[in-house]
Amino acid sequence: MRSFCPTSTLPPLNDPQAVTSTKPETPASFAADSLAIGMLVVLAMTIIQRSLGFLRSIWFCRLMDDAVVGQWAMAFDFITMATPVMLFGMPGSLPRYVETYRQQGHLRSLVRRLLIATVACTGIFMVGLTVAPDWFGWLIFLESDNSQLTYSVAVGVISIIAFNFVHQLVSSLRQVRVASMMQFVQSVAFTLIGVGWLIRGGGLAGLILSFAAASLIAILPGGWTLAKGWRGLPRSETRFDAPSMWRRLLPYAIALWVMNLLSNLFEMSDRYMILHFTSGGEQMGQAAVGQYHSGRIFPVLLMSLASMIAGVLMPYLAADWESGRREAVVDRIRKVLAALSIVFTLGAAATLWIAPWLFANLLQNRYADGLALMPMAFVFYIWASLVMIGQDYLWVAERGRLVGIAIAVGLTLNLILNATLLPILGLQGAVIATLCAHATVMIGIGMAMAWCGFEFDLTLISISLLPASLMLGPVVAVASVCTVILVSPKIKRWIVEGIEPLAAKFGRPATMWS
Repeated sequence: MRSFCPTSTLPPLNDPQAVTSTKPETPASFAADSLAIGMLVVLAMTIIQRSLGFLRSIWFCRLMDDAVVGQWAMAFDFITMATPVMLFGMPGSLPRYVETYRQQGHLRSLVRRLLIATVACTGIFMVGLTVAPDWFGWLIFLESDNSQLTYSVAVGVISIIAFNFVHQLVSSLRQVRVASMMQFVQSVAFTLIGVGWLIRGGGLAGLILSFAAASLIAILPGGWTLAKGWRGLPRSETRFDAPSMWRRLLPYAIALWVMNLLSNLFEMSDRYMILHFTSGGEQMGQAAVGQYHSGRIFPVLLMSLASMIAGVLMPYLAADWESGRREAVVDRIRKVLAALSIVFTLGAAATLWIAPWLFANLLQNRYADGLALMPMAFVFYIWASLVMIGQDYLWVAERGRLVGIAIAVGLTLNLILNATLLPILGLQGAVIATLCAHATVMIGIGMAMAWCGFEFDLTLISISLLPASLMLGPVVAVASVCTVILVSPKIKRWIVEGIEPLAAKFGRPATMWS
């Protein structure tokens, strides 16, 4: 479950600080991309990036043995998921407050202080790693005597912090094309450098440094854009009130930090439990993580797509909610949940049907355990995708703390079940534990939605349970999807309404998405 927090680039209503005296904004400042262009660019880049990521994962699994693949998975997870927690959510606050402080003419002051805080947090992390490299090596790799790997992870952390800060700032300024270009450059550069390094016989430390180099290269488009438009930002004639800024920003940042912490711990907990609780020592643990990683290559693509859909959907839900159209919010979420569950279940069934051939040819029959666990992985990742859409409702209803409670309960259950089942059932026990934990989170989010006024009916409940049919095989899953569609007039009506965006290109209104 990836961390998610809805953001808005609009200043809050009735904010006395939202309008202040500023000098006129020059044409050199940042002109926001239109929403339509932004959505198209994000969709196109997401498809390209996920395709590259899939091919890169296949090559990594072919060029490394399962133990090294497990080490890479642990290093990548630590680099990408620990950094938001390490920075206490402060850079993540940029999307919420950039537009507000830009209109006040104080954006430079805001960014300068957040940059100083980010550098300070990074410095504290580096000091900690320098003082206790053996402990970090044990935590990440279960190897306390491999300082080369530990220090390569430190370089990766520094590079991704720099990349994320620039990317967050560019995205907050609504430079959608530039932000997407940064991600595209990072993906392409890492694929070329990383695969090239492994083909030449390079090791894991060099692969981690390849990721760091790709992240630094990807900063260039964003840095160029910021350098061009920075002078054109409006300047305020009033003095910047730093204490007021921190009083306003810190509660949001802390809430975001808590959500990132819980979400990332939940996402990483299964791999860490596999690494540290698998019997047989560090080699067996690393190999088990590698097998688990191979079984997640396809399912995780669905969750990435769901994350993009949830981010695109959020502004429309917020607009309906603030305009008093609460029924429209519920209607949109119902339709998206139904479409996502049906399409993802069919896609997973098709993948499971061809998976034996893919694993035999692309992965050289080296990841039998990964193939065996894939059906359950598809189920809990589709459930995680439904949770991403459902929690949009809680965020727009300003009940985001309920999301944290559901994730905290799921995380606790995941740790308990992993510790219990891993020694008994091995990797299969870890997958069962993660499946139960995701089911618990989905039920918790559903209960929270119902408590906040979202009405569930038999159709939506059956849609939520539909992915579980994948554990009985792709044929049963396809038959289940067809049955749900045929017996539910409501779903058939939603499918017809879902075609309207295509008709809108020919002049017809798209009522569902308007």
